[in-house]
Amino acid sequence: MPLTLNDIDLPPNVEGKLSRAYGTKYSLQKFLEFDPEQVLRTTRLSQAEIDLAFLCVANAFYPFSRRQTTVWQMTENERDSIRMFSIGCPILDQTLGGGIRLGQITELYGESGCGKTQLCIQMSLEVQRTFRARGEEAKVVYINTESQIEKIDKRLKHISYYRAKADKPFNIADARCLQQKFFDNIYLDIIRHYRHLEMTLIDRLPLLLSRERNIRLIIIDSLAALFRSEDIMFEHHTKANTLQYFGFAMHTLCQRYNLAIICVNQVQTQFGQNSTLSLPSQPMTLGPALGLTWAFLVHCRVQLSKTEKVEEHHPDSQQSQVVFDERKSTTSIKTNVVYLRSLSIDYCYHIPKTNRCNYFIVDKGVFGSQN
Repeated sequence: MPLTLNDIDLPPNVEGKLSRAYGTKYSLQKFLEFDPEQVLRTTRLSQAEIDLAFLCVANAFYPFSRRQTTVWQMTENERDSIRMFSIGCPILDQTLGGGIRLGQITELYGESGCGKTQLCIQMSLEVQRTFRARGEEAKVVYINTESQIEKIDKRLKHISYYRAKADKPFNIADARCLQQKFFDNIYLDIIRHYRHLEMTLIDRLPLLLSRERNIRLIIIDSLAALFRSEDIMFEHHTKANTLQYFGFAMHTLCQRYNLAIICVNQVQTQFGQNSTLSLPSQPMTLGPALGLTWAFLVHCRVQLSKTEKVEEHHPDSQQSQVVFDERKSTTSIKTNVVYLRSLSIDYCYHIPKTNRCNYFIVDKGVFGSQN
């Protein structure tokens, strides 16, 4: 319903003359289209009263015109607000330029078993710890599309218990309360079809975010699984349009509600540009799925990959590795080893592409390695 002159507060003498000239149900939009000289002749108001009337009508019709702030105030507000959150490890945070930024889409892609889901679970806990340290509350929406929910729940219990103990509770009961609070702030949803994700991004999430203003992180694990199961039914342009539609919806959520979105992507085999089916001139490599349409919609793309490196004598590991030396024909056993993975920046507008580090996964979570 359009706003009228009856919906705004004006001085009594100004309101009376405007009501006699135009009526109380006159549209504000039509009033703003008038020439001030015409209003002066019609209402016999003074120039100061006409300026006041146009200012009040403009403030009511364009609410954003009242949000006038200086550059200094904008800088102070940005300094006081939380712009990013930690991942839970200084080495990983440094590689990612301080952590995960709010207001943008971050993609994690890599082969199976490199720790994408484990890192997402850790982020869902660390965002709560970051905001809690500032006296605020943060909640998470975790959308699962492929993993068994029992595995996620079990891993979430392990990592959250160690995170609760790291906050130095008074006793075990207090640690359990902190752990339960972690659980209460995570909304877990299961989606198995891209149409359901479309309904979630367009209808369900905006409704939830309008009620829960403390949601700061949305995790989609993984986006590629929904499209790979439907690849046979998709035409290329239909798939591109759907991905673009999803990307625009995610951008809207990020900017409107000041939150971060983590999208997990899978990998697919990519051929070299000059390769042929009979004799490839370049070796085949693994690259992110979903194509260029999705790549242009992501602010930051992070690659996770496996390596053949191990780290010995780690206190949080109970794994062992048998190593055979071909030259000496001897066998040795490495104890307390962790298998290293690699984290690197594929592209990001605020992080150098040279940033990379190794990391490992233990019961306490995902941590960067000094090696």
